[in-house]
Order: sequence, then C-alpha cells, then structure tokens
Amino acid sequence: MSEISKKESIPNQEIVVIEPEVITMYSGEIAAIHDGYVFINNVRRGYETIATNGDVFCPVPKYFIYQIGDIVEFENLSEDQQRVAKFRTENILKVNEGASSKKICNALALSKSDNPYHLLKKVISDGDLKKALKNKPLAELVGQIAWMLDANRGYKPEDVVKMANDYIKRTFITLSAHEVNYQLDNQVDEEKEASMIDKAREDYAENGLSGQSTSLKNEYAQFVRVRKAFNLMHEHHLLHPTSIIDTKHLPELTYAFPVWYVYSKIRFNNQVNERNPQYDHVIENFSNLVGSQEFAWLYQMYNRRTRPMDLFAGKDIMPPALVKTLKEAKQIFDFIVIMTPYHDVASAEWSRTDWPRNIDPIMVGFLNGLPQMFVLGRWSGTGVFPLLLDCVADTSLHLRVNKDLLYRVPNGSSWYKGIDAYGLESNIIQQIGGESSKTNLERFADRLLLAYDEGCLFEFLRGELRHDPRFSFSEPKSENLNH
Repeated sequence: MSEISKKESIPNQEIVVIEPEVITMYSGEIAAIHDGYVFINNVRRGYETIATNGDVFCPVPKYFIYQIGDIVEFENLSEDQQRVAKFRTENILKVNEGASSKKICNALALSKSDNPYHLLKKVISDGDLKKALKNKPLAELVGQIAWMLDANRGYKPEDVVKMANDYIKRTFITLSAHEVNYQLDNQVDEEKEASMIDKAREDYAENGLSGQSTSLKNEYAQFVRVRKAFNLMHEHHLLHPTSIIDTKHLPELTYAFPVWYVYSKIRFNNQVNERNPQYDHVIENFSNLVGSQEFAWLYQMYNRRTRPMDLFAGKDIMPPALVKTLKEAKQIFDFIVIMTPYHDVASAEWSRTDWPRNIDPIMVGFLNGLPQMFVLGRWSGTGVFPLLLDCVADTSLHLRVNKDLLYRVPNGSSWYKGIDAYGLESNIIQQIGGESSKTNLERFADRLLLAYDEGCLFEFLRGELRHDPRFSFSEPKSENLNH
C-alpha cells in the first residue's frame, strides 16, 4: 500500500479509496451496541462538530466486537430512511490508539504485487485494470480490514488472531453460558467441554425441552467445526486479514476465479464428459449462497459440469503446506474449492481453447449454514487481493470475446434457476426466443458486461439491479448493446 503519514494525534482520518482523491473522514463515539448494529454520537469532521439530530445508526458484521466509548471513523453520512430526520452510515473503522492519521485503502495498490510468484502473471493493460477498479471489488471488505494493514500491506499476527477470536465469540455468543473456549490456542479439553454440553442437554431433556437439547447439540457441533477451521489455519500459519469473508462477496471471488475444482463430503457424479449434464447439489448449494438468478447463471456458465479436484492440473503446483492443509480440511468442511483463473478450461467446453490462462488459484472452505467462507490459502502464499483486478478484468475480456459461443448450451438444458419459454424461473434454460437471434445466455452476458462497463457488476450479480430494465434478462429485450 502507499505511504502512511504519521501525526501525533488522530481526530480524523483520510482515505484514498479508488483514485488519488482524498476524503476527510467523520469520527464519532460508540454510544450503544445491539445485535448487528451500533449507534454513534459526538460526530465530528476534523474540527467541525456535525449536527446529526441524535445518534447515527450503523450496521456492523456480527463478528466485529465493539465497546461503548470506542472511537470509530467512517466516510459518509446519509439520511436514515427508517428514522425520520436521522442519519446512518456504513463500514466504520475502529481507531486504534497510536494509529496513523491516514489510512490507504486503495484497491489498485492492494491488487499490485511484487511477489516473485506473480512474475508469471498474464499481462493486463492499465485501461482494463481501471475498468475492473471502477466496479470496486471487495470494497466493503477493504474498509473492514483497513485498520489491520500498514503501508506495506503488512499486519500484526496478533491482530488477525484477535479478529478470529472475536468472530468465533460473536457468532456463537449463545454458547457463552456453557463456558466453551473461544480462543485459538489448541489447549481446550474437548472431552471435558463436550461432557459439559452433554450434561446440559440432559438437563434440557429432563425438563421437557427436547427441542433446546437438539438446538444445543447442533450449535455446539457447528462451533467446534469453526474453531477447528481457525486452529487449522493458525497452526499452518495461514491466518490472514482475508481468512474469513462473508459469502455475500462470493460474486467477486467467483468472477475473479471462475473455474472451480470441488471437494464435497456428499458425493457427486462426474459429468465432465456428459454432453448435457444435470445440475447437482454442488451447483445448487453455491448458487443459493448468493441467491440471485444472476449469480447462478454466471456460476453455471463456467461450472456447468462440476469438476472434481482430481482434474485440477497445470503450471500452478500446489505447495506441500497446502496439501497438508487440504487433508485436514476435508475432515472439517462440507465443501472445499480450488478457485482458478483458468478461463481456457471453460471456453474449451464452449468449443474454443485458445485463451491464455492467468495464475495463482485460491483454496476456500465452506461450512453448511455459515454465511462466511474460509480462505485456506493461495499458491503464492498471499491473500485474495494481489492480482484481484487483473483476474476481474480477464474474466470480462474472456466473456467479451467468447460470449457468442454460449449458444452452444443446448435449448432446454438442465440449469439451476433457469428460464422457460414464458420467461419464468425454471430448472431448465430456454435458449431460443426473443427479438433477435441471440440466445438467453448471450443476452445475459450482454447485460452482465453492461453492468461491468457502468461499474455496478457485483450489484448486478447479487440481484440488486433486478428492477432496472437496462439489466433485465428474464424477458427478451431489443438488442442494441455493443460490447
């Protein structure tokens, strides 16, 4: 990251967010804490006191722990639609004592890399990188972890451990009365702890609360798996500020690394050589993590045939430490995915094989019922940000050149969250129809690229632009889009 200027006091903060534009930050004090949101008072901007007509509302991730009196900083104030004449904000950052007065949250700087592994990267033009940057991939995550990063994108390991501990406690706070161990120290007496839980379950059952007994069993089992996941990463020195990411950011990771190789605890049929594969539980699961039809279509365009991990091959040789991690991770996670920027694999399925591939996959673990994903490692040993813009730009370039091949998906194919002849959601995809010769998948690719060009790609993929007629693809539209 860029230089951090050092000053003696920090009443407020300046952030370079995208371009070299400097934004003066608001600061305030946590006045009240609730489940999933906080209220902030004493709002200032520099030396100016801001009249907010009461406390400012701000949603916060459940795994971020604040205390009343904490000083936080934030970029914007906007009208709160739920409270008359009141204000709200997003993405607050806690001000650490002795911290710098200037944080650099520049996505372009985060994406650049001097790691020797990345000397083999595919060359992407500056113009294409700027187009990718316009879409602000993982911008919210950047804001959440900025407090941990210094000028060289470094961080203190103890801060990451604290983040993990806070996440576990916040996520499973209902178990606190049962004296479970939230810490990443591998020193917990699991047998003793499990015995305490069993005793509590017996007490529930004896008092006619069998439902509570089952709930405690399930919640504790999930807690143990999450704690083991973090301890696994901690033990293998893989904990990183981006080790855990909300699944609402799955569109960003999928778009950057769209070709997947999957391990699933539930077996799936290898349909790689099937001309017309049926969508399986893997496709259904990952599509539902985001929930939008737009994301489901993007995912299936690149992963219509779920690829087993044993097909993963290429110049990126998995580091031995990751192999060991994978072996242990299979005992914890419901799904493990090697996400790759290997666009050539997908376009070969579309009958074109000449796309140069990029490098450096990531390995990600998923637990059923948990709205976060665990980044278990990357081949280069870095986090998710290096080359992120390169990979986002490469997917857009790949689609722009190859979208005409999407007609090869047969009419009436099995397709999760597909579309029928009447434009209604279905379990097939009706390709033929409309005002032009383009298929529904080609029309979808046009809308996706339009969203990309306008800087709202990830809002589109999350289904947030569904009611904007410019981005609708569920009904045939006039084809006047040039990409």
